[in-house]
Amino acid sequence: MQQLLFVAIQDILPNKVRLAITRLCFFFHAICSKVVDPVKFDELQNEAAIILGQLEMYFPPAFLDIKIHLIVHLVREIKCCGPAYLRWMYPVERYMKILKGYTKNLYHPEASIIERYIAEEAIEFFSEYIEKAKLVGLLESRHDDRVGSKGSRGLHVITPSLEDLLQAHLYVLNNSNEVFPYILKHEAYVKQNNPKMSKNWVLKKHNKTFCDWFKDTIFADENASKTLRKLADGPKTNVITWKAYDINKYSFYTKAQDDNSTMQNSGVTLRAESQHFASVHDTNPYVASNPYSGFIDEIWELNYVKFTVCVFKCKWVDSNTGVRTDDVGFTLVDLQKLGYHNDPFIMTKQARQVFYVQDPCDERWCVVLQGKKLVLM
Repeated sequence: MQQLLFVAIQDILPNKVRLAITRLCFFFHAICSKVVDPVKFDELQNEAAIILGQLEMYFPPAFLDIKIHLIVHLVREIKCCGPAYLRWMYPVERYMKILKGYTKNLYHPEASIIERYIAEEAIEFFSEYIEKAKLVGLLESRHDDRVGSKGSRGLHVITPSLEDLLQAHLYVLNNSNEVFPYILKHEAYVKQNNPKMSKNWVLKKHNKTFCDWFKDTIFADENASKTLRKLADGPKTNVITWKAYDINKYSFYTKAQDDNSTMQNSGVTLRAESQHFASVHDTNPYVASNPYSGFIDEIWELNYVKFTVCVFKCKWVDSNTGVRTDDVGFTLVDLQKLGYHNDPFIMTKQARQVFYVQDPCDERWCVVLQGKKLVLM
């Protein structure tokens, strides 16, 4: 209900009915989140009243029983008792299924459940004193070993083109804290040597010449750190690629791996700041933070001898022709309209996972759904 229902009903219900159900889905998504902002309680309470009013207008009276009325009390309940996910019945119902499985003697079900429960408790208690033992009753999450960053399947070694390798290397440099002072220094250097050129030209010149200038500057400085020297030397020409990569309890796949899988893990989004120029001669560009959506084409692991840096090579949807927002507020993308071919790389830690669901009203467009946000300790 919180993720897919409002997409499925887009082309099968009248607009007024569809909007009422969609608002109800958004309401439950907000109150069922693991983190609820207390400042928004009043806003959610008003939203609940509006939704109930719309349901009364568009649905028959028989639909409005006591269960529908209880929606208006949910926000107040969260104020008094905390987030809803800590108090709902789903974990209890799942555990009741486990207890039901303990029943082996149908004539004495209670005794059978007690015996197996005590046996399991005893085994778990003693297993705490045994090293490297797995607990019997406690289920292990398959995501627990994905907190770090590592490739998980499809290892290959390729030799990419020099242009692609330099693009990836430049992106790594631009996203390194140690390199940032040198970036500012080189931009000032290029601007000083070309005072009559526009900012757009200076930026392009900086991107073309920064790698060579950075390398000469670092090797001329005896006090430069080992990390800076390895970054200045550049990555090896042979690059390790992966078809799947685990980071921060997420699994990312390439598009080719996604096509052979029953799950979708190649969708990514990134909010990045970029300079926008009105024309070639524009001297006052503005900096804007825009979201970009796309999918992972390749996963590269750049080898700098002493350390490795993993980057995603993505294909991005053109924000001008391939992205639109519908009347409800959903972001829709056309995955066939690609752009930004000169900036395909992002750091793995920057990627946020999204999922694309085909729009029932128009098969060319896909609705962008955000993945679950994980809180890492």
